[in-house]
Amino acid sequence: MTITSKTRKFDSVKTTKSQKAYTKALDQCISYNEKLRLMVLEVLREECGRELASAARFSNHDFDWETHNAQFREDYGTTSLKELMRAAQALYGLNDIDAIRERRAKHRGIRNERMARQNMVIAQNALTLDDDEMEMD
Repeated sequence: MTITSKTRKFDSVKTTKSQKAYTKALDQCISYNEKLRLMVLEVLREECGRELASAARFSNHDFDWETHNAQFREDYGTTSLKELMRAAQALYGLNDIDAIRERRAKHRGIRNERMARQNMVIAQNALTLDDDEMEMD
């Protein structure tokens, strides 16, 4: 089989594209400062959401967490770490990164407890359904 220059050209283009697409694993990771910024952003999102949800309950209004989360990330997604830290201190008394880490751990604990309760209810409902099916047989 004779290889034409067109085939060679196609193969070289394919190789070039695959080489450009390759990025080393560590180069794909975000910097430590960006990780901190994202952590502060998420803590502020959660704190703000809890505050707004509480106010909505008090006023007999609905609060949509998904809408809040999307809007918050859109509004503050590019805000600098310095500005986010300033807001965390001014609004929630979180004076340093350690206080923010502690609040994040608290949020995770609350979320894990809520998920465990939900899973327990689901499991109990499944058992109840199984018992009902057995009684019908």
